[in-house]
Amino acid sequence: MSTQNVEDQFLIRDLHSRYADVCSRKAFGDLHDLILPDADIVLDLRGTSLSFRGPNEIGTFIAESLEAFDFFQFVVRNSVVTIDDSGEAAGGRLWMSEMRRVKDTGMWSTIFGVYHDQYLKDAGSWMIAGRRYHSLARLSHGLESCDVFDFPEEFNDLI
Repeated sequence: MSTQNVEDQFLIRDLHSRYADVCSRKAFGDLHDLILPDADIVLDLRGTSLSFRGPNEIGTFIAESLEAFDFFQFVVRNSVVTIDDSGEAAGGRLWMSEMRRVKDTGMWSTIFGVYHDQYLKDAGSWMIAGRRYHSLARLSHGLESCDVFDFPEEFNDLI
């Protein structure tokens, strides 16, 4: 594996982490830094299939979907990435979970899924160029109580 390939692998995994951060903070305006404007995004929710184009459409959908939750966290579980020979395109799988709590009932749930992604280098930065999501499992938890805390906004900036 070349030094450039290792760097590209790192940068795509950083893209995964940034996507998880944007979703967990519900900062969907930042998706334009991660997803190309013409990216096709298809969600297979096992019984329903939804299609979106670009960061604005998927961001609006996710934001509306999360309104029911007073806690939400996107977790990257594992990922694999293959860079093509040109070094300008890549494909990958991102295994993930979402942990969330319904604000009206206090019920917790966890979902498990996998993204099948295509990535392109755009002006030197890796971006999501296409995405296919597949739900793999949904788990509900009958917990009596669990405390939920606000995200400390003063730590929003990393530098």
